[in-house]
Amino acid sequence: MRKKSLILIGIILFLSQNSANTAINEKITETRGYISASVEKTKEVSPNVATVTFTKENSSKILETASKDNKTALAKMNAEFEKLKQSGIKLEFIKGSYNVHPNYSYKSDKRTLIDYTVSNSITVKTTDIDYLGKIIDCALSAGADRVNSLTFSHESNGNNCNELIWQAAHETREMAKVAANAAGQELKGVKAIHTSCYQGVNNTAGLMRNSVKSAKAADYADDIETSITPQKIKFRASVNAEYYVK
Repeated sequence: MRKKSLILIGIILFLSQNSANTAINEKITETRGYISASVEKTKEVSPNVATVTFTKENSSKILETASKDNKTALAKMNAEFEKLKQSGIKLEFIKGSYNVHPNYSYKSDKRTLIDYTVSNSITVKTTDIDYLGKIIDCALSAGADRVNSLTFSHESNGNNCNELIWQAAHETREMAKVAANAAGQELKGVKAIHTSCYQGVNNTAGLMRNSVKSAKAADYADDIETSITPQKIKFRASVNAEYYVK
């Protein structure tokens, strides 16, 4: 009799374990329906930062002469920048680059050294956009040969992206809610949300041509100041959200 009781208890335990395992497996394999919604928002703002690179080149048959002439011209350019800063214009030096390369002529497989070219570039940044033309004119009049690059951006400590992401996230929820209601369902929580936001690059090619043209005009009339009207900066944010439904 005792032996039969032990067998019965073993059977009950085996069945209980199988029932528990079945319940666990059902919970793990349970799937929940969800709805996806995507929204993209854009916003255009005026740039509040300009970054411009000026380059000065000097050539001479003697490397020391080319380097010395370049250094003298660069010092004059820096002096003009300091005057602008002292006048109250916000101007910040970002970086500089220095390069030396020899120039050769080739004839009958023979290479002959012509001279050396020394180039020096200075990149400055300003938040006084209205004085950008004045900054360019001062650099060119001080000896800069050309404006290598001119870019505009907008610094807002993330406020523009935060605003757009909030709007897009709100709209994804409203879209998902409408779709769920149409299907006889209700939203039951968030499955996942993916966000992105970036600032567009300003097309400065046209601005570069305008600045060079204006600078040449300034060579003939001192009272003409380079005038640049930057394009708007576009912020683009997107939100892709998935909501559980039931």
